[in-house]
Amino acid sequence: MLAYAVAAYRILARARRDRPPAVAATGGLAAYSPYFIWVPYVVIALRPGPEIAVPEALRWLGLALIVAGPLFMIWSAATLGRHFDVEVLVHGAHEVVRTGPYGVVRHPIYAGMALHFIGASLATGNLLFIAGTLFVSFPALYQRASAEETLLRRALGEAYERYRREVPMLFPML
Repeated sequence: MLAYAVAAYRILARARRDRPPAVAATGGLAAYSPYFIWVPYVVIALRPGPEIAVPEALRWLGLALIVAGPLFMIWSAATLGRHFDVEVLVHGAHEVVRTGPYGVVRHPIYAGMALHFIGASLATGNLLFIAGTLFVSFPALYQRASAEETLLRRALGEAYERYRREVPMLFPML
């Protein structure tokens, strides 16, 4: 995730330099959720709560997902280019991006983060982390994606509606 943070910061700096100002943004929980992304890592570091025995093969799968999730996120942010931001907003000249990971799911950054958290759940077996993933992280990711959907539908109209009908929100084939 540190690699993602560094890559995202660089992509964000370039994006903000290369695009017109924002014309619409959303507030509420969607606006504040990025500020709490560090919380699951505190749980992993402190290891509070019980841990379940996870078979070694599942732990290795978890480690693979821990790496694959942020790599997918970096690819997604790079594909967005000037449209990438940490805030939920629409800027002048905003358009629907349908290439790369955006041809697979509408919110691949959140899907990559979900893969990362699933991987960490498998790799650690920490019940508090698993509960936090299921009952806090996943609902927060879905809520933020839904807020983006509302904003993009309003701003981009039929082009986004068509995209919405053709590409699943967070997970392929769902």
